[in-house]
Amino acid sequence: MSFARRNNVKLMTLISTRALDAHRRNVGHLVSVGQDLARTAGKTQEMALASAQTIGYRTAMMLQAFGDPVAMSNPEFTLMGHEKVEAAVESHRAMMESGQALLESWMAWAFGQATTTTKAFAELATCRTPADFISLQQHYLQSTWVNATNAAAKLTQAAIRITDAGLIPVHKVASANAKRLSEQNGAD
Repeated sequence: MSFARRNNVKLMTLISTRALDAHRRNVGHLVSVGQDLARTAGKTQEMALASAQTIGYRTAMMLQAFGDPVAMSNPEFTLMGHEKVEAAVESHRAMMESGQALLESWMAWAFGQATTTTKAFAELATCRTPADFISLQQHYLQSTWVNATNAAAKLTQAAIRITDAGLIPVHKVASANAKRLSEQNGAD
């Protein structure tokens, strides 16, 4: 006779009802994380292409202006520095605002772990048999695992959203520059 049957223990399985319910709840969240990551990757690609185009135009302008003091006074050369500083400041501000979600996710995870542990210790006092103890331990491990996987998805999404928030101002400036310089150089 098996230990579980002999001691009237319901062993936890990966396909238990509670585990399946937790996994179903996490699937929607994981899909959302994937969509955020794909959107951020797309913006990064667009920004990289726009930046390469802008760098090409500005490098050509600098080479043409090299040695000509009048050509070096082109407002585009001062605009470059101002735009970078403004985009960096706006990016930093946006990332700091988005950082609150990361902190909230981390705090929710820590609170969930503390709650689960406190509950397990309180229930430990009610264990009368080894079967009760094993059942409590399984419930604790499963709750801890579900809480950790849920927190990992939320923390990942918060980090992606911080990155996305910081990317938006830089993407905006890089795309606008590429478009403006392309129109000025007749490349459209």
